[in-house]
Amino acid sequence: MLNQTNSSDKRLFYKLNISQRLLLKYVDRESTNKLDVPVIQTAALFYLMKNDGCLLKELSAALMQNKSATTTLAERMEKNGLIVKKNSETDGRALNLFLTDKGRDISNQAQSLMTEFNRELLEPFSKTEIKIIHGFLNTIIETYR
Repeated sequence: MLNQTNSSDKRLFYKLNISQRLLLKYVDRESTNKLDVPVIQTAALFYLMKNDGCLLKELSAALMQNKSATTTLAERMEKNGLIVKKNSETDGRALNLFLTDKGRDISNQAQSLMTEFNRELLEPFSKTEIKIIHGFLNTIIETYR
């Protein structure tokens, strides 16, 4: 799949950046091919499965996107029939986002697909190595959040 990397290359930030880009590109392509939904929309669907009816700004914060990017995302998801937007009953300027049946169905399919991606990604590693990987990533998330 990928060319063999140079194990003597110790540029951690470079490797994190390249691996993140390659992985997201791969997952996005597979998600689009198999579900007809890009990976950013699946991330939004996962959030909405647990927070149906959330405000647009809440989804924006959860996805770590600016408001305009999330507005565009919501417009595309609505056009694809995955969500419906409704004006907030408490704030006329705000929008609540609700999953459609199609959105729920795609989210369930995406869960299975992401489980398979995780399995493939971790397959070459031992349980001890996986624990270290999770610890490393959790440290980054907690330190720089």
